[in-house]
Amino acid sequence: MPNILSEERSTQEIVRDARYHHAALLADPDTQHLAPAVKQRIDALLKAQAQSDAADALRQEKQALRNRAEYVHDDAQRACELEIFALVRKDRSLPAYSNVYRIGFSGLIALAGAEQEREVVKMCESRASEHPELAKKYSKNLLKLAAEATAAEKALLQADTDATHAFAGEVRGRVALNEQLRRNEGALISLFPTDKARVRLYYRTRRRSKKDAAPTP
Repeated sequence: MPNILSEERSTQEIVRDARYHHAALLADPDTQHLAPAVKQRIDALLKAQAQSDAADALRQEKQALRNRAEYVHDDAQRACELEIFALVRKDRSLPAYSNVYRIGFSGLIALAGAEQEREVVKMCESRASEHPELAKKYSKNLLKLAAEATAAEKALLQADTDATHAFAGEVRGRVALNEQLRRNEGALISLFPTDKARVRLYYRTRRRSKKDAAPTP
């Protein structure tokens, strides 16, 4: 009987088979009444795929913006840290350094988003006490860059959530289309109970891939 693809296969592959099935149904006056439901589910799946693709593209964009924001912030932090490092004569154990970088410079850079921004605020407050001139030089910009990095992180998290939901919608569309193909198989068997060859005619014959042909261990 027909070999209907799993929902785990790509939308492109599933739609290719469904379009063949739809065309075969339309070609036979006895089965044309089964075609509209297939077309409806093909269109719904393609719409869901377009939404999923758009959501994934936006996620990639937000990821690039987040990475850029983090890089710019961290690079500015390194410039400031180098100046403080020089002022304490490369001795990070001195209060003039350790009071500013409470969790260490590497610890600060390892943070991200709102957690990092909170630490930057505390760092700037300490730097104002320990190094007033450097605070005037760096603090305003570092606070701005930290806030921008936080906003970029939040935007990425939202885009990731949206992309996950959109892909789930695409998968549901695959399931709905496959269910329709299986229902139609039952309808065709009812129409032509003694003609299996005719039933198979409505489903695309595919070469079995090595993956499909591999024996189950």
